[in-house]
Amino acid sequence: MKIILTLFFFFFTLSVYSQTVMVSGYVKDSESGEALEQANVYLAGVHRGSTTSKTGYYRLYLPAGDVTLNCSYVGYTKEQFHLTLTRDTILNINLRVDSLLKDVVVYAPRKDFGIYSSQISAIEVPVAQIKSVPALFGEVDVMKVLQLLPGVQSTGDGNAGIYVRGGNYDQNMITLDGSTLYNADHLKGFVSCLNADVMQNVVLYKGGFPARFGSRLSSVIDVGIREGDYDYYHAGATIGVLSSKIHAEGPIEQGKSSFIFAARMSYLDLIVEPVIRKLTDNSGTLSSFANMNYYDINAKLTRKFSDRDKVSAVFYLGNDVAVTAPSDSRQKFFHELYNYNSLSYKSDRTENRWGNMVSSIYWTRTINDRMNSNVNLSYSHYQYRLKMSSVIENEIVDLDIDKRRSYYFENSQAVYHSGIADISLAGDFNYVPDDLHHIRFGGKLSSQHFNPTVDAFKYVRTEELELSGEYFITENTIDTLLGKTNALHTMAIYCEDDFSAGDILKFNTGLRYTMFSVRGKAWHSLEPRLSGRLLLSDALALKTSFSLMQQGVHLLSSNNLVMPSDIWVPVTEKFAPMKSYQLAAGINFRTGKEVDFSLEGYYKTMINVLEYMEGSSFLTAAGGWEGMVAAGKGWSYGMEFMAHKKSGRTTGWLSYTMSWSWRQFNRLGQLISAGDKFYANNDCRHNLSLTLSHRMGKSFELSGTFVLNSGKRGTLATDVMYGGILDEFDSYRIPANMVSNHLDDIVGPDSWSEKPDGAAYINHYSRFTTFSGRNGYELPLYHRLDMGVNYFIFHKTGKSTINLSVYNLYNRQNISNVYIGYHNDKTVLKGVCLLPIMPSLSYTYQF
Repeated sequence: MKIILTLFFFFFTLSVYSQTVMVSGYVKDSESGEALEQANVYLAGVHRGSTTSKTGYYRLYLPAGDVTLNCSYVGYTKEQFHLTLTRDTILNINLRVDSLLKDVVVYAPRKDFGIYSSQISAIEVPVAQIKSVPALFGEVDVMKVLQLLPGVQSTGDGNAGIYVRGGNYDQNMITLDGSTLYNADHLKGFVSCLNADVMQNVVLYKGGFPARFGSRLSSVIDVGIREGDYDYYHAGATIGVLSSKIHAEGPIEQGKSSFIFAARMSYLDLIVEPVIRKLTDNSGTLSSFANMNYYDINAKLTRKFSDRDKVSAVFYLGNDVAVTAPSDSRQKFFHELYNYNSLSYKSDRTENRWGNMVSSIYWTRTINDRMNSNVNLSYSHYQYRLKMSSVIENEIVDLDIDKRRSYYFENSQAVYHSGIADISLAGDFNYVPDDLHHIRFGGKLSSQHFNPTVDAFKYVRTEELELSGEYFITENTIDTLLGKTNALHTMAIYCEDDFSAGDILKFNTGLRYTMFSVRGKAWHSLEPRLSGRLLLSDALALKTSFSLMQQGVHLLSSNNLVMPSDIWVPVTEKFAPMKSYQLAAGINFRTGKEVDFSLEGYYKTMINVLEYMEGSSFLTAAGGWEGMVAAGKGWSYGMEFMAHKKSGRTTGWLSYTMSWSWRQFNRLGQLISAGDKFYANNDCRHNLSLTLSHRMGKSFELSGTFVLNSGKRGTLATDVMYGGILDEFDSYRIPANMVSNHLDDIVGPDSWSEKPDGAAYINHYSRFTTFSGRNGYELPLYHRLDMGVNYFIFHKTGKSTINLSVYNLYNRQNISNVYIGYHNDKTVLKGVCLLPIMPSLSYTYQF
């Protein structure tokens, strides 16, 4: 009986599969022949389909008989095919660009992260939508657009980078066609170095990470660089207030190879500084903040060697210069009893320079109808330089006898270097055994070389002119190099499967193994990933995910709002890799075809995070950076809401995030804030943004962005007190030729003493500062409104665009930075509004 049942089920299964046939092929642009990745090919009337790979390939297993197959892709006309399937069929599809896009722009993601996907906490930002958002000086800014999404916040005007779900800036992985970009900001965050003229897509993962992603705790920003046109030449140029740029693309050998090239260069310091002088009441201070400029170059070459093989080369180069945090003071004091003048002068200056170079070559191959591969060899180099210089001059002149004079001069500077040279080899494979499974696996080898060093220099000169006419000069120079280079070697392998368990359930399961090796020490970890979707209806889905991430690099950033410094360092024998555990759950809801809603909650814990210990400094740490930092833990949690309208004449989104972010360092010998928990410097209770774009006919597009969020946190001294033992530290020295009995009347008989060299020393107590708590200082509430309008002019050979943008429309004086300054010979805390209301005009011509 058992044998009969077994044979029955065997022949029943065989008969079912005999009625199933495979439909496969490629989806391409009908004009350029470019492969369309993530195009949707699906059976009409049911949730059964597939998306194309990077080569445009798809495969479906369908029942034999009459079927209706649909194919759709954003920006292209939907195609429908009626087939009678009797055997395996090859169907190549050529999609045409939607001609209606000139009049009505439709914004929708090319990757389906909505209701039907197993992916949670991921958003694709269409390039067309990025270009419609108003930006500073009219310059398209990818990172600024990401800051408008839920769970993402800016580090503040004038500060580079983004924070994602309570993580630090260094916990974001930014890739250009798979190669690491260590800093994605120009002008300290005002402009992105991601040039929209060459981008194909931008995807932000902030949770539910698939196993193919690793090396960072908080987010992955996956940027794809598009291929140039294989058949026709195109070019364009833009002239704006901030910068000018050009781009070009076209075939090298028609149909087989292509190029795309773009370059930008700014002149912010030449145009904005005069404007700031007119609009502010302290132009001398703010104009120094406007002393910033940048340039960047993007290029991609692609060659099709066959229908199965394609090789691409990507190159990026960018550099920035910024002068910040000025402080200039001059004090004059007249001693009536002693009858001499005391003059003092102090000047501080800070200069930042940073730049990236990214280059890669990758080979994409279609192995067979079910598998394709991508092999990527890349080299990335990042260099950061922070130079802090200070000049001090003190002079005492006797008014009775001009020849009695004392002069002190000090010139000191500290130069922070943070460099990374990264070479990597990665292989990724896609295997689609049937229309229910999409399997990915691969690995990566990388070697990163770090250069976290500080060059400290100090020159001191003293001059004394005696009554006798003798002139004494002393000079002293100190030049010290602190820190040392290091190397980190990393290996990672992964496997994941995105599969459907019927129409209702869909899962993505994966496992990633990572190994970090440094100085003979190896760190190992297994990183499980799981995300799932429960489809309740065509318009409602529940999602959840768990992910463990590990990171082998740290960015040491000061919490002090006065003088931030960034140093990249690897894990060591003393400090283990950072780890994070993140749980997320949410609801996706759709109202018709107009608006998508999402509501997500998350809880994330982080261990082995690093921060500077209180009072630490590169200049005083004899053992290098490892003696300055403490390892601790962090946790963050919050709720995110987003309403997104993707189609129609009016598009945009509303985003709101309420979140908390904490840190605690209570390990023995590594206490911060007495081991108590404290707010992270990226803690932001409320973050609200509204972005809208409206297309008015064929020629006009109006857009606006409103942002409101809690102020940035940092640590600042709030009180000063004096204590200790008299004369414990170096005292103020008055030269011997200027000592007189008047000192008893000026400072008191017990407050000075005469040394063997005949000079008088004013005794003093040591100076201490107290704080309101680690990150206990919060900047004022931040809000602003940006507006922009595009006017399109269509020519026979191309299109012109005139853009008028106004940044900070109602001129809100947002404080983005603070520094120690002087007012009426008193030390005060000064706030800096980097940019008040700032209009801009740009012109673009494309053909």
